[in-house]
Amino acid sequence: MHFNFLAILFLLYFDNSISRDEDESNRLRRRQSTNPSDSSAAEEEPTHRIYVKYGTGKRSKIQKKLQQRSNEIRMHYDFKDMRTFVLTVTEKEMKELKKDPNVEAMVDDPKRWPLYIPESAKRHHRKLQNEEMQEVPYGIDMVQSEQAWEYGATGQGVKVCVVDTGVYEHPDLTNVSGPNSPLAFDQDGVGHGTHCAGTIAADNNEFGVVGVAPDAEIISVKVFSDDGLYAYSSGILSAARKCADLGANIISMSLGGPLPNVLEIFGYQSLLNQGIITVAAAGNFGNRLWSYPASYPKVISVAAIDQNKMKASFSQSNLQVDISAPGVDVLSTLPGEGKCDICESIGRYEYGTLSGTSMACPHVAGVLALLMSKFDATSQEYIDAIEQSAEDLGEDGKDREYGYGLVQAYQALEYLDEASSRSNTISIKSNPTSAPTNAPTNAPTRVLTDAPVDAAIEEPIHLNSISKDQTISKDKAISCDDDEMLFDFKLAIDKDASEISWNLKGQSDHGMSFTGSLSKSNEDVHMRTCIPNSCYIFTIIDSSGDGIKAIYEVLVDGNILKDNIGRFLSEDILSFGCGEYTLPVEFNEN
Repeated sequence: MHFNFLAILFLLYFDNSISRDEDESNRLRRRQSTNPSDSSAAEEEPTHRIYVKYGTGKRSKIQKKLQQRSNEIRMHYDFKDMRTFVLTVTEKEMKELKKDPNVEAMVDDPKRWPLYIPESAKRHHRKLQNEEMQEVPYGIDMVQSEQAWEYGATGQGVKVCVVDTGVYEHPDLTNVSGPNSPLAFDQDGVGHGTHCAGTIAADNNEFGVVGVAPDAEIISVKVFSDDGLYAYSSGILSAARKCADLGANIISMSLGGPLPNVLEIFGYQSLLNQGIITVAAAGNFGNRLWSYPASYPKVISVAAIDQNKMKASFSQSNLQVDISAPGVDVLSTLPGEGKCDICESIGRYEYGTLSGTSMACPHVAGVLALLMSKFDATSQEYIDAIEQSAEDLGEDGKDREYGYGLVQAYQALEYLDEASSRSNTISIKSNPTSAPTNAPTNAPTRVLTDAPVDAAIEEPIHLNSISKDQTISKDKAISCDDDEMLFDFKLAIDKDASEISWNLKGQSDHGMSFTGSLSKSNEDVHMRTCIPNSCYIFTIIDSSGDGIKAIYEVLVDGNILKDNIGRFLSEDILSFGCGEYTLPVEFNEN
């Protein structure tokens, strides 16, 4: 039955109704028409919720235009560092924005949902808070939490931010804080956020249950309204940034949706650069679809397994799955009072079991909290620790079903201890009560240079993942199959070629992926190949971050997506085939 429910959610994704998670403080209010018939017509006009990225130095011009047209435009978020506004616009205004030379990119603002199976909710056999005993959920032992506690890692001094439906006051959750804007952090009309928080950090006391990292602090940022239907990606990204402002070390996101947004990638990349690790649920469709934000490269994607360490039937299986954790019939905390959909479905118990990759995600967030409470390390070193120490399940090595395998807290601690002898960035904490330092990695100084004025494009070259017989001469006519598109990439560079690399990554298992790089100066590249129809993100990178002299062009089916006769800094990105209804998305980092 849950598959029917999830199919309905998938279809709801394409509903363009306006979100209830708007940030009212940043909103341009719609002016009311004095003519009732005009007002009615305006309300009936189709609207679209979109990210609008403006060019460098164009902020004031875009702001002025938005203010002038506030009767037709609503602002939800202002991501100033990303040069991006999130707006709801009419069809007319969307067309005008597409023509605006100050606008660099536009892309849909997709919806996300809590990733649990509503039909899986079960009451526990007793109200644990009324018994003078504590029950240890099976997942706690499965991820080696108790062994980690004996090692001296309990999550103390670590802040885990739960971006969810809220975390309700509960006797087993005594270290919870959060903001009351735009939604009150301690209200949970679904029960989902309270359940996830309990898995992470329910107290180790004499009653109820216990979490993976019982001494960790929970920060609750509520993004779903009390109906729990959906939130927009922009609201979730805003919540994640709020987590960072509140000092979070880890962000737990038991949520997701089927479509990517290229601008989101930079939001999560920025969080990781600040030393903040984002963990997200892999998805509950039981197929190979990619779910987001879990499938972004800077986010840990968590699949669900059962008590027998078998993949849950609903859990996504795809190339982006990083690791697995218990996600079937997971016992945890629930709100005991007030509106709570899950509680009402099982008879008002303060503890209950749920299933979903939503339930697997907080196990991994909790394990990371254990590591951070014992060791100082970089974000990547914490991630390497849980991946390299995981219990391998399924096929040998990393696979689609389990990723690297079942997360193991004690083994990860041992991994970091051993790695500390050969790394100057890993050390045992001298003060276990202090929060992890994890200072942000400073971006390299960037220097713009002049681009070459002309350069010849040579014949195709062999790329890492494409054989020579797959690339096609620029002079040879080609017709791709109906389920394919023609990808055409040209690059010319005059110096520092070894610093330049690029990759095309399909955002689904059937999409093609390849990488390439230059080995010598004054080298030209031209490759053409048919690729399966899919959503793709293309990235070109200058590893030194000091700017390059280059000309490059990207075409799909003969249409120019990017014509860069000039320069970019450390990274340039564009997407195509992802359902954009406006401009091809490109990003040139500040």
